[in-house]
Amino acid sequence: MIPIKEIILSPKSFFDGLCNQPESLGKPFLVISILGLISGISAAIVSQKSAGLLPAEAQFMAGILPVIGFVGAVIMTYIIWLLWSVVFFVISSLLKGEGSFKRMMEITGYGSVPQIIGGIFSAIITVYYMSGLDIRPITDPTQIEAYTQTLMADPMMIAAAFIGIIFLLWSANIWIFGVMKCRKLDFKKSVITVLLPVIIYIIIFDLPLIGM
Repeated sequence: MIPIKEIILSPKSFFDGLCNQPESLGKPFLVISILGLISGISAAIVSQKSAGLLPAEAQFMAGILPVIGFVGAVIMTYIIWLLWSVVFFVISSLLKGEGSFKRMMEITGYGSVPQIIGGIFSAIITVYYMSGLDIRPITDPTQIEAYTQTLMADPMMIAAAFIGIIFLLWSANIWIFGVMKCRKLDFKKSVITVLLPVIIYIIIFDLPLIGM
């Protein structure tokens, strides 16, 4: 089983034990798979609802949009896991960190546990909001863009994005302890390794979603 309670409440103790064990991506892969499944289901529901925007001549796409949304979200979850691992590994290596890339992927996977919780909350908010919308076909591309911007400016969608930021920062806290223990860096260097790319990510991708 995945030691969820220890990971989120005692990350320092968890990684103290983990870093003395053989490397294994089995459980981290399971964490990311669960996260991907949640993201995929949410994306499929949103895609299905958004299909109502398609004009009559494009309605043949309505049936496959949820599938595309689901598969795309799942694949993107694995890609993001890999990208975080690469970035953390490169930065920590420049700061004289030790250990393998596989161990870094392990750390990143385990540290993503809080995002499962955040993903559930965000998905519930998003699905609840989308289910109450009266969506009708739009033929003008500029109208679709304007409609999308209106959706994203809604307080409920902003709340979903804000929840994502909070749980990403919670993951960052766990990653810091993982880098410190398993990459054998001091606390300051571990904070730099993790928070620098996380803050950049939030500024580029998350803050625009909440109107900042």
